[in-house]
Amino acid sequence: MIIFSYLVLLSIVAKATSTSEFVPFDKSRLAPSSYFEQFDYKDLANSPWKPSQARKFDEERNEVVYFNGKWAIESSTKNVGYINDKGLVLKSKAKHHAISAKLPQPFNNTDNDLVLQYEIKLQNGLECGGTYIKLLDLQDDYSDFSSATPYQVMFGPDKCGSNNKIHFIIRRENPFNTSHVEEKHLGAAPMSKTGDLSTLYTLILKKNQDFEIRVNGEVAKAGNLIKSPHLMKPALNPPKEIEDPNDTMPSDWDMRVYIRDPNVQRPDDYDIKHGFPTILDPNAVKPDDWDESEPLFIPDPAAKKPEQWNDEEDGEWLAPEIYNPRCKELSGCGEWAPPMIANPQYVGPWIHPKIKNPNYKGEWKPRMIPNPEYYDDNKPSNLNQLVGGLGFELWSMNNDILFDNIYLGHSVKEAEMIGNETFKVKFDLEYANKQATKEKIKNEPVAPPAHFDDLLFGENVSTISSFVLFVKLFALKQYLDIKDTYFEFLRDPIHVITNRPFKFVLYCALFVFAFTIVCGVGSVLLFLISSGGGASHTYEVEEKVTKPSEQAIQSRIETLSDDEYEDEEVIVNVSDAHSSGINGSAGSPVKRKV
Repeated sequence: MIIFSYLVLLSIVAKATSTSEFVPFDKSRLAPSSYFEQFDYKDLANSPWKPSQARKFDEERNEVVYFNGKWAIESSTKNVGYINDKGLVLKSKAKHHAISAKLPQPFNNTDNDLVLQYEIKLQNGLECGGTYIKLLDLQDDYSDFSSATPYQVMFGPDKCGSNNKIHFIIRRENPFNTSHVEEKHLGAAPMSKTGDLSTLYTLILKKNQDFEIRVNGEVAKAGNLIKSPHLMKPALNPPKEIEDPNDTMPSDWDMRVYIRDPNVQRPDDYDIKHGFPTILDPNAVKPDDWDESEPLFIPDPAAKKPEQWNDEEDGEWLAPEIYNPRCKELSGCGEWAPPMIANPQYVGPWIHPKIKNPNYKGEWKPRMIPNPEYYDDNKPSNLNQLVGGLGFELWSMNNDILFDNIYLGHSVKEAEMIGNETFKVKFDLEYANKQATKEKIKNEPVAPPAHFDDLLFGENVSTISSFVLFVKLFALKQYLDIKDTYFEFLRDPIHVITNRPFKFVLYCALFVFAFTIVCGVGSVLLFLISSGGGASHTYEVEEKVTKPSEQAIQSRIETLSDDEYEDEEVIVNVSDAHSSGINGSAGSPVKRKV
């Protein structure tokens, strides 16, 4: 099957490359009253299609807007079918567009079938905008063609966001007031296509009032305008009868279906017996040790009047009350009352029973009278006016919308012949071109992840690998669990502490332990960097003076004369001190009285 589809695709591509040269359709094969436009012109200036120079007042924007959107007659630039096959292209974004062409001869559809068909190609898609066509009333000049220009039929797609439908609108005159024209819209309209290939839209309105809307040759909506009057909104024909506007409801007209039973009266003791959900317990007895003479609350004997209290300004000072300690020794104090219990006879609020109203006359409605403005529009296919031109009056957020192969006539066979020989062949060529130039997928699809059991217990997985993978997955799970708990704690700490106290304490302990380890390691590294990494260091030695030894003193005394002995200060140098076992700092002699 796949090989066969591939061969079919190859044949389509081969056909596209060999027969892609555009050949205009032979219009001589159509009836003289038929109109067919395939835009085989050099450019827009050499065609009968004239852009409008109109302007209008936009009520929503409260300003005057101009129909200044650009048009062109050019070939398709995306998913090309025929080479040199041209169409009418809407070129501007977010602008009002209007263009029209006058028919070679007026189109009369009296007692005949109406067939309107054309192609649309959304080369850049369609986000919001219309692509419908209008059959314009006969006029001498369409240079000011706009939304105010009268028309007979409007047909085609209109899409904006999720709102997507194919319009079918007929403008019908009121026979009693020809200046009053109503637009009859198809209510349940079908949806349009939004792809970037050409789409063929066909409207068939037969003289027996059957209608069809076809999309690419397939029926999307069908019905009969007379047999199913609900299809059009508002209805094609007004009602035969209407309510009499002068009719009023009689004063004695009773529309109440049920009334209160006049023979039933509310019992006088109903609320006491059945209206209260709780009542005093009739069987309750006051306890013997209940003291009603003792108050339930007494002034606090320990309370004292504040010093800043002023009786004249603040009033008489009263001590705050406390619960009477005497009542704790008794069953109760104060006035005794029986406790409340559920009312065994409780029924609920009393509801007056109702009976059928003997004077009921039903819902009052005004009487019906013949509609003075009734008319029977039983042939809406007979257009009120001759059609003198075709026009596109559009607003769109997207540009490069191409219109082609417009047919207006009375023959369904002619429309089908044109569709088969122009649209169908071109659509196949466009589809083949799209398939041949389709962009490759940037990211190839990846295989789904392996199952957990296959990762741990697969045939080619060793025990060590399984253990390492298990540890990694376990650690990852714990990390994710800690992370989730952390964010949940930030959002609602009370909920986490009360509902998962063990997990909260465990995570707090782990955090403290990890914090301690990190701080300890950091302290050791800081110490090594600041003081423990040098090769040599200079230490300052504090000056310490100790008492010289007896032997050093005696040798000094023997060298002194008697006169020198009285006030001699024995100067012991550092060198002497070192030799004598005395501690001192270098270069600083120490003087001592001997």
